[in-house]
Amino acid sequence: MTEQTLKKQIAREYYNVIYGAKLQLSSLDICEKLPSVISFLSLSVGILTLSFEVFNNKALASFILIAGVIGLMLRPRESQKPLYQTAGSELTDISKKLELLHSRVDESDPESESNGRAELERLQLEHSQVHLPPPILLSSWYAHYKVFSEQNNKWFCNELNLIWKDKVPLTFRASILLSLIMVLLYINPYCIISSTWDCINAPCSETCWSKSICENDKVNLPEIQ
Repeated sequence: MTEQTLKKQIAREYYNVIYGAKLQLSSLDICEKLPSVISFLSLSVGILTLSFEVFNNKALASFILIAGVIGLMLRPRESQKPLYQTAGSELTDISKKLELLHSRVDESDPESESNGRAELERLQLEHSQVHLPPPILLSSWYAHYKVFSEQNNKWFCNELNLIWKDKVPLTFRASILLSLIMVLLYINPYCIISSTWDCINAPCSETCWSKSICENDKVNLPEIQ
């Protein structure tokens, strides 16, 4: 094992540890802040409904109801907040030791490399012994933000050659892409289940889900000369 490989291993272990720490702290933040935000929004919308007719609609009421259900789903996690806090603090302490170890390893000193390898193994063992409660749904998105926006990440990003797609969760990118597709279909809908290209290329009518309507549209389209 060369010193360069050792440094990369330290950087990789640091990334795993700091991401785990931010994942636990993100779950803690969601448990503490999201119920308060939901309560504030629900109360604000309720007050605005009394004053403005535009806020008195079913869509907004459904959104507030869904937000309330999310708040109820988070209630069982209230008892795990001390566990999130403890795990996040322990992992943060380990990450600081790894960052210090990375800066202390001397590439020209075999003894420094040997000591660094032993210290890395000790910190890896310490990392494996930390109790990690299950994170909250979507806390990984928040954790990525914390790691790459709030943390001094330049040194381990350079060491591991991380690029932008490594910093953005795959599920987040997929969600954005799916949302864009849904918006495009909403703005310019087409009969995507039609068996004819004519119906696919023609805008849908209100009952375009019927095959007979698509066939009628095909008949009414002008023939290509």
